[in-house]
Amino acid sequence: MSFCAGGNERLFSIDFTCETESDIVYHLLERDKQKWEKNGIFTGNLYKKQETIVWEFEGKNDQLQESIVPYLAASLCDYLIKEKELYWVKEHIEHTFFYREEAAAITDIAHSLLEGERQEVPETNLLQKRKHFVYHELAEEIKNNDYIQWEPVLTFRLHNYRQLLMKAASAAIDEYKWEQEYQTMIEACRHYLKHSASLCTVLHILLKEKPVFLDEHLRPVDQWTRLHHLEPALVFEKSLPFEYMAVSPAVSLAPNELHVYADEENGTIQTFEMIFQEKLVRKSTTQWPLGPQAKSSS
Repeated sequence: MSFCAGGNERLFSIDFTCETESDIVYHLLERDKQKWEKNGIFTGNLYKKQETIVWEFEGKNDQLQESIVPYLAASLCDYLIKEKELYWVKEHIEHTFFYREEAAAITDIAHSLLEGERQEVPETNLLQKRKHFVYHELAEEIKNNDYIQWEPVLTFRLHNYRQLLMKAASAAIDEYKWEQEYQTMIEACRHYLKHSASLCTVLHILLKEKPVFLDEHLRPVDQWTRLHHLEPALVFEKSLPFEYMAVSPAVSLAPNELHVYADEENGTIQTFEMIFQEKLVRKSTTQWPLGPQAKSSS
């Protein structure tokens, strides 16, 4: 940040295209400036001229680099992440991918991705690094210039960040489509249970890598029996070999009551709960009716 002025006085300015945005950023910086000064950090003077924010600092350049630059970059980074990010994501959803009617719901999903709430989504880890990237780019821009134009910084300096937000929008759309398909399958399975004849009164399932099935008489429901009764339209686990499937064979047998044996909460149990609802009975694996020895050898 080579602030220009006479003597030890240095000036840095940011020029915005919109006075409304400059007002927002000015008040944000003014608030943060008060916090820094409470912590004993001298920050100089901050003032505004129409669309331009000016920072006036008296001191040596190394003092400037150590005090103002990192704090200013952090404040501007926070502003972008909190105030602009989802707006840009929504723009991508609506105008790059043309999901206008679904934009609000997809933007909510994108927000959860950006907040790291969906660790199962591959893009999540990359998105979590964006704050470090934005901070670094802003700090470099401030260090090397005494005057910056805000819009070109967003367009060129932060181009890779904007591209990353487009990836977030794309990943959110994929999640949205998957959730819609999932909900459609849930409804189809509920409809099937309601309108189909039951092939067993009670079905017991021990959730393992290869699930174990027992009928109401505690007799094994073998793989060939399950495959014979499988309804292709109800197959949830399309990517799994048949012997690893639990949900689709269970729904196809349409039991009046389903007993599921598992010790940990997982997606399969949640799916069972959504489909079978009051017909579902959850139990621990220690309650498996054939006993622990049979359980381990099943």
